[in-house]
Amino acid sequence: MKYIHILTCACFLLTVNLLFAQTGAINGCVIRTKSEYQSTLQVRCYNATTDKLTTTDSNGCFRFSELVAGNYTIRLAEAFRDTLSLNYTLAAGEVKTVSINFQSTQTSETLYEVTIKADRPTSAASSKYLSQLDFEYRPKNSAQDMLRLVPGLFIAQHAGGGKAEQIFVRGFDCDHGTDVASFVDGIPVNMPSHGHGQGYEDLHFLIPETVKGMDLAKGPYQAKDGNFATAASVRFNTLDSLTNNLFLIETTAVPTQKNITSKRFVGMYELPIENNRVHSYFAVDVTNNRSYFEQNQHFNRYNLFSKTVFAINATSSLSLSFSGFSSSWDASGQIPDRAVKAGLITRFGSIDPTEGGTTSRMNANLIYKAKLKKGDFETQVYTSAYKFRLYSNFTFFLEDSINGDQIEQGDVRTTSGINSSYSVAHKLGSLNNRLTVGATFRADDINNELWRTIKRQRLGITALADINEVATAFYFNEVIRFSDKLRLELGGRYDYLTFNVEDHIPSDTTRQNYSGFNYQTAFSPKANLIYSPSSRYQFFMNYGHGFHSNDARSTVQEQNAHQLPLSVGGEVGTLLHFGKKVVISAALWTLNLENELVYVGDAGTTENKGSSRRIGVDVSARWQIIPSLIADVDFNMSENYLTESLFGQRNESDYHIPLAPTLTSTGGLTYKLNKINASVRYRYMADRAANEANTVIALGYLIFDAGVNYQAQHFKIGLNVENMLNVAWNEAQFDTESRMQNETQSVSEIHYTPGTPFAVKLSVGYLF
Repeated sequence: MKYIHILTCACFLLTVNLLFAQTGAINGCVIRTKSEYQSTLQVRCYNATTDKLTTTDSNGCFRFSELVAGNYTIRLAEAFRDTLSLNYTLAAGEVKTVSINFQSTQTSETLYEVTIKADRPTSAASSKYLSQLDFEYRPKNSAQDMLRLVPGLFIAQHAGGGKAEQIFVRGFDCDHGTDVASFVDGIPVNMPSHGHGQGYEDLHFLIPETVKGMDLAKGPYQAKDGNFATAASVRFNTLDSLTNNLFLIETTAVPTQKNITSKRFVGMYELPIENNRVHSYFAVDVTNNRSYFEQNQHFNRYNLFSKTVFAINATSSLSLSFSGFSSSWDASGQIPDRAVKAGLITRFGSIDPTEGGTTSRMNANLIYKAKLKKGDFETQVYTSAYKFRLYSNFTFFLEDSINGDQIEQGDVRTTSGINSSYSVAHKLGSLNNRLTVGATFRADDINNELWRTIKRQRLGITALADINEVATAFYFNEVIRFSDKLRLELGGRYDYLTFNVEDHIPSDTTRQNYSGFNYQTAFSPKANLIYSPSSRYQFFMNYGHGFHSNDARSTVQEQNAHQLPLSVGGEVGTLLHFGKKVVISAALWTLNLENELVYVGDAGTTENKGSSRRIGVDVSARWQIIPSLIADVDFNMSENYLTESLFGQRNESDYHIPLAPTLTSTGGLTYKLNKINASVRYRYMADRAANEANTVIALGYLIFDAGVNYQAQHFKIGLNVENMLNVAWNEAQFDTESRMQNETQSVSEIHYTPGTPFAVKLSVGYLF
């Protein structure tokens, strides 16, 4: 039945294609003179006549379609580089092919001039321009660090480096991804009904050097984003080809420990194929990390990525990529504050040194893209094989005073999916509109386990289940251009999810069998209004529904619940340009959640925290002080609380959302000129409630980092410093009730993983 839905959508797409008349197009290829200063950025191609933006592909080519007869001005630009303006005249139905010589410099471009050519964002808080600018100029040390390019998004690692990071954004403690959706070349990263946490989002298979850019969106306003895209969504896009081959070696040391804490090797090589229609490369990333803890974390990770792009003709291409990683690690775990204060262990010590785990993921991805006469078509088929095993001990000897409370969590799954979309320009009366329709299908076959263990040896089983979870969705988005100044986007998304659980442990006096079947649906309307009275000012109004699904084991227990838990968000904002070198983005937003029922993988149970509301302000500013020096700052403030019902009043007591950030800020200075790129950055998170009653506080922190990188034609060298002031800070922290072996009573207090101390990383790379 699901496949019939997909075929029906495909037929609909083709039918829409036939509704619109043939028009002309401009096909262009940009030729740039190679030099040692050559940027790897794509060239932005802006049609000033139709207010459309695109970028060159891996072959340096671009296309503007659906053009009526007339005169057109095309502008080419790279961030902070000169603009080339070209004029063309098209006859009715004419397809013009052009070749353009473009030599970029770094002398006269300004923030304002670049911004007015950038794609107008849907939301002030998720400006595509600002994300492109930050991606080019800010440091990216790892795939997880790239998440920090999302303004207001913070991450925390608390399991030896191998476990997915904890994510905080827009008043959410997203755990490991429950309310942030992420994708790599269209492959969804989040895993529903995961053995450790709902929406578990492990990006460790992504090699940062292969990423060419990212698209981000805050709030549930995008029709193409579905499950888990509540607070934000992030889409990473990998390179189609390499500008240079690369061998890179990195090593990190903590001077106070007089020890090398991390070593990393990266190799990237483009195959010498003598066919300009085919580009193929592979990348390898090997990491060994003992970390800064007293106990060696023995973290080892091996990544492999390959991608081949076939240019079938001037308007269509086929991309085939494979990626995989495998890692293993030990972990010092989250330690109780009282143990450190009593001198039983240091900040970098451990209560249970046998924590840790192993994980692996392999992906295969096939994408077909075509620029048809009447629109753009894209379809994707992917599959993933995943394994996960985690050993944790959060409460020490609270439940079992003899063997301890260590648990083993396992998740083995195969995920397969299809994504298809079709976008076509059309006229509605006198309006020039664009319609996008799409469909997605995803199936997860999952085996989940939860064991009681001692020193990684199994004592007994707590949970064992086979889960089949299937998600099908259809969406549309209509862009209505009333004028060059006013644009309305109306969209909608229909999701249909089925959950089939076979629980292999029978019910008894201590637990309930989770076997069962259920389905849930959701229709999510979206509306975005963008008003641009001038090139210097843009105003936004956004409204949208979204959801994050709950674990299948809890869903099948609610047989009468056929609606996915609703989230409703809205915001107003603006993107302002002051002079030619200052850009400010500001948004006032709110988000209401109907239900925060989630599966607690650490205990093998479910917990319902009820409805909630979040209200906040996001402000981002970028200032080009001089052509080579940029200052940036992001400020994010929110009020977050549990409510009696959806849109209801705040609870009278115990209304705080544990660990929800209330005030965060990041910023810094970046200097980039010719061969040198240097930066000084800070990140700040204020104190916040660690439990509903706000009787335990999760301490905030202020951290400064710095780095300088030098790149010549055939080599590059970098020196980066983390935590310059050697601040003692808690990276991850929880209010946990625990009992150590020598204690007679349990204690509920902050348990934390210490953040990185002062550390220095040296990197040396060879380009050829």
